[in-house]
Amino acid sequence: MKDIWQALEERTRAWDALGRQGLADAIWADYVSMRFGRTGDPRALEYLYPYLNHANQDVRKHAVGVAAQVFEGRGPRAIDALDYFTKNPDLFLHDRAVQVVGAAVTGSPDAVVLEVLAPYLSHRNQFIRKQALIVLGKAAAGQASGKVLAEIQRVAQMPGPREDEADFAIATVFAGRPTQDVYALVAKPELANRIDTGNQQAVAILVRGASDEWYQRACGEVFEPRLHADDATGWRRHFIRRNGINALCHAAPGRGMEPLRRMLHLRNNRCTGHAIVTSAPECFAGADADANQAALIELAREGDLQEQRIAAVCLGRLVMGADDRQSIDLLRELCDARSKAVQSAALTGLGMAARSTCDEQLRQICLERALDDETAAAAIRALGMVFLGSGRADVFEDIRAKTDLYRTRPVRSKKYCKPLAACYYAAGLLYLGTGSTEPLEFLLDVLAAPRAHRMDEYHWVAARALVMIEFSEATLGWDYILLV
Repeated sequence: MKDIWQALEERTRAWDALGRQGLADAIWADYVSMRFGRTGDPRALEYLYPYLNHANQDVRKHAVGVAAQVFEGRGPRAIDALDYFTKNPDLFLHDRAVQVVGAAVTGSPDAVVLEVLAPYLSHRNQFIRKQALIVLGKAAAGQASGKVLAEIQRVAQMPGPREDEADFAIATVFAGRPTQDVYALVAKPELANRIDTGNQQAVAILVRGASDEWYQRACGEVFEPRLHADDATGWRRHFIRRNGINALCHAAPGRGMEPLRRMLHLRNNRCTGHAIVTSAPECFAGADADANQAALIELAREGDLQEQRIAAVCLGRLVMGADDRQSIDLLRELCDARSKAVQSAALTGLGMAARSTCDEQLRQICLERALDDETAAAAIRALGMVFLGSGRADVFEDIRAKTDLYRTRPVRSKKYCKPLAACYYAAGLLYLGTGSTEPLEFLLDVLAAPRAHRMDEYHWVAARALVMIEFSEATLGWDYILLV
């Protein structure tokens, strides 16, 4: 079977050069990351050369990051294939070679990592030293190495790295394996009253996967003070609380209701409420359904509007793919709620709970809710999830019909039409991992259009849909599939 890149090359031969380049620009990063990630295959560089030498510096930085993913974990021997970075006369690439070199030794013993990165960690260039410190943390992630800790502290005392970058590096090295000394370095308990400190994300990395004792300590000393921040005023207070929510959720995967109860009091603020809806489902990924399902169902039935929204998306994540009829039936009921916001959340949860079930009744619910502008985007995404990977031609026709409808409507928002973007995303879900060429023309139609401000979102979603068609659920991972 031809890969998606070959199929796209054949179908776009009649396009002008600008259109072909625009298509390549939309898809290259995700495609190379998924096809060549952690393979060390030098053929990946053939796709990356145009972007490693791009006029836009942000594109070049992204390309270096993708190259790092390609060579990640391949060991010291892979460094011989990195001459393009290590010996490049272009200082932009040469100064960032440490990112790719460090990625190559990721997972190697600490002695190997330190030996390979030693020239960069002691480099006279502050920028290179700063990158080397960050890369060292990633390369020795989870090793809990005292030697690596000492080197991070040494480099952190030199000009260049910021204090928070050293905190992140230390937290990454000791992720899931904190000690008293390391916790004190990262959490900085002496700053407990300064609720504006930004180290909570580093603490979340440190205690994620650690024992319950460490998690509870971090909640009491770091996360809870942020969630109850009242020393600041206005938007600053909400900003601090939002960051606390995100950090707590990252620290608590699989812990279910326990972290959710800590943050529910913030549900009615627009800023923090949105953070809970988007981040809290992570707490229920892999959680014990028996221990959490009843509480979520009660919250969805008896809670206020915000509690119902939160419970709906969390319930869907908790039972995702389990075809749990009790949860599916409850979410179907919430699709008839008076609040459109609750309906949208219920559709999102329903899509996850009924993933790949190809339930015809749910199909009709999604199509009905797609008629309402306020619930259309969530309904179309849910339709794709319910028929995930099925490649059903009749469902694709439903998506095409909705696409034609939204293309003819004026855009009310200054940004873009969310239901139209959802149509491209749903097509990717529908054909996830099938390698089918059936939706290519549908997606190429938007990718062929000149990019303008409103078109950027459509290009982005359509490009991701193309990648989803090519690669399996196991390759992509749910963080990628559910990100749109």
